[in-house]
Amino acid sequence: MTQHNTPASPAGLTAHHTTRTFRLLVGASLLGLALPAVAAHAQSASAETSAGAAEEANTGVETITVTARRRAESLQDTPISISAMTGEGIAARGIENVTQIGDFTPNVKFNSSVPVSASNATAAIFIRGIGQNDYQLSADPGVGLYLDGVYISRGVGNVLDVLNIERVEVLRGPQGTLFGRNTIGGAVSVVTKKPSETLNGNIEATTGSFNRFQIKGSIDVPLAQGVYSSFAGFYHRRDGYVKGIVPGAPDLGDTDNLAGRFALRLEPSSNVTIDLAVDGSRTRENSAPNVALKINENAPAAQVWNALYSGAAAICTNLSNPARLSDQRCFNSQWAVGPYRHGGTFTSISSVFTNGNPRKYQSGSDVNIWGASGTVEWKISPEIAVKSITAYRKVTGFWTRDSDHSPATIVETNSDWKQDQFSQELQLQGKMLNGKFNWVLGGYYSSEHGNHRDLVNIVDAVFLSGAVLDGESLAFFGQGTYEIVHDLNLTAGVRWTQDKKTFGNANQYVVEAGFLTGAPYNPDGSGLKNGDPLMGPLGQRATIKDKAWTPMVSLSYRWSPELLTYASYSEGFKGGGFTQRVFPPFAFIPSFKPETSRTYELGFKSDLAGRRLRLNGAVFLNDYNNLQITVNDPTLGFAPIIQNAAKARIKGFELEMLARPVPALSIEAGIGYLDAKYRQVDLRALSAGVTTATRLQNAPKWTLSAGASYAIEAAGIGTFTPRIDWSYRSTVYNDAVNTPELVQPGYHLVNASIGFSDEDKRWGVTLGVKNLTKALYLGSGYADSFGGIIEGVYGRPREWYLSARTSF
Repeated sequence: MTQHNTPASPAGLTAHHTTRTFRLLVGASLLGLALPAVAAHAQSASAETSAGAAEEANTGVETITVTARRRAESLQDTPISISAMTGEGIAARGIENVTQIGDFTPNVKFNSSVPVSASNATAAIFIRGIGQNDYQLSADPGVGLYLDGVYISRGVGNVLDVLNIERVEVLRGPQGTLFGRNTIGGAVSVVTKKPSETLNGNIEATTGSFNRFQIKGSIDVPLAQGVYSSFAGFYHRRDGYVKGIVPGAPDLGDTDNLAGRFALRLEPSSNVTIDLAVDGSRTRENSAPNVALKINENAPAAQVWNALYSGAAAICTNLSNPARLSDQRCFNSQWAVGPYRHGGTFTSISSVFTNGNPRKYQSGSDVNIWGASGTVEWKISPEIAVKSITAYRKVTGFWTRDSDHSPATIVETNSDWKQDQFSQELQLQGKMLNGKFNWVLGGYYSSEHGNHRDLVNIVDAVFLSGAVLDGESLAFFGQGTYEIVHDLNLTAGVRWTQDKKTFGNANQYVVEAGFLTGAPYNPDGSGLKNGDPLMGPLGQRATIKDKAWTPMVSLSYRWSPELLTYASYSEGFKGGGFTQRVFPPFAFIPSFKPETSRTYELGFKSDLAGRRLRLNGAVFLNDYNNLQITVNDPTLGFAPIIQNAAKARIKGFELEMLARPVPALSIEAGIGYLDAKYRQVDLRALSAGVTTATRLQNAPKWTLSAGASYAIEAAGIGTFTPRIDWSYRSTVYNDAVNTPELVQPGYHLVNASIGFSDEDKRWGVTLGVKNLTKALYLGSGYADSFGGIIEGVYGRPREWYLSARTSF
């Protein structure tokens, strides 16, 4: 709930119905908790003993430690729907960055390049159908991304490379109590390895398709007693997989990343630990691999180009003349040449746009990231501990887009991005009542400053879409778990958050001398002149403040050492913001309100068959209000804008399995199901093309995955390990209005590899193939009705790789 925008009950759901629904869910949860009682009663002591023996012999499934509740505990003891992947599991699957984890996680979708952005370092994360598909500075993500407990507030710079990672935790459902704002869909927590007390290291080199070269390594160096250090480095270069088809058209989708991380652990005493870290990365790539899917030559911008600037108006405007479809001066369907080709030459007819660089600008996606953090943990007593997390992060970037994917100047963009953030979190953790009550209290503060400017060239006009954003967030939270009776635990918590955002307008219209008088492009006939503002007076500032309480409560029962069941209720909050892109002009700065969600969940965690089989699952229902969607609303102009437009209900389930029937064989599988529907849409959504029959974007009904590996011991030589991974996503709608060209039918992905390591596990090699079956699928897309362009990013084609590694 927010202070100024208390969500109404979903359509048709009164307070009485809400109470009744909650009671039904509680009743169902108690029934679900009771169902395994017979089986639990039948558990024998010998089974428990054999389970422990299996674990000690390392023949069963591994124990994974997570920190989803701000304390270290086993995954199987945590009453939350979590998928956890260790560093070893990431390496076994050939995962290069965190976005690829989504292929193996139920009800999770990562877009490695978001619509409208030209940066390869900008991802959109969706969990259970909730996320954010727009990267602009004033739009908050719907899934929180954390690096060693530090919140990464923006989508730009969130494509984290796999660098010395210990594990990744994917938490599904609102995490508004302990993780805070903008975790309305869930949270992704990346935990890095801490410096070791012993000297050790590793290095790995990889080659592969598209002239791939990659090298990464790490080393741990103890400097003195209680002083330990580590350094990890990474470099990855690869040619683009989307080929330019005309002279001057670059290959897109290339890779050129350099990253490093230095960590220092200090242990001045037995009860104090200080972890310091500095990380940085540099990306120097071509623009994101967008391609044209469809071009409408009757769109307004296309008509202006063909009639006035093509130099071949008689051909380009004659729709009965087939010659126009091969004349490269014309803008039409000849430039929809995908999926792995494009015709964009990154040229412009405006010297204002190109800053005098012979009317040409370069394809590029340059992003620089660096961060520093310090975590101090002080165990005041066996029952009380204090933790402080202090961090600073900075992202700068420049990227370009040739959105028409042709030599014409229909839509071209240069983008500058600068953003930095400071955060401080304090936690006080403790135990009381002889260990029956575990609790955590805390406070959080963050400040952010950003400057985002898009210089947009549309045919014969140039627009500056700019914004300065200052943000502050303050929160206090508390959560406790009490053991009511043996093995029955009640957890409850609440968080209070105050968000403040101040938006400074820098949007204006630019006219270059020599262009046609009256700007034929100007559809509203406003007669804009050079420097005119597009959104209130230049320099105008607007401020919004949001306050929210996000509670949670859960009840869990451990029926036996092998089985835990739980029922929970939680709420989430995603901050409001401002619409940066507008045209025609607005007399004010348009804003949008926060999103909220309420989620009911039942789940279980089980280790069966002597810990050789792990089966975890959850069912949930989420009431999702004030959805922020990005649309082209014809009543508000042609720029993509964000607006609150709907209410939705999302229900579904997740089921994950890990099995080790014999020590050499490992099998993983996951199933996710979503039934995501709009329950109510307002007039703004209807005018943009969203109805109650429209499907939510990035919410496939089914997400399936499976993987298997088998270790074959060769006496006196080493171990050969073949592995295969498969995943499936049912139909995905890649935009809010379900544009047909952006609907991706269900598709399969298959990866395979075979690895070898020597008997001492000191060195090894792996030969692998990704996208073995050459699946063709859209990862994201955008439809521009004014420019007449529908574009998208296809997933990478089939690729092979060969890696060699050694450790000491």
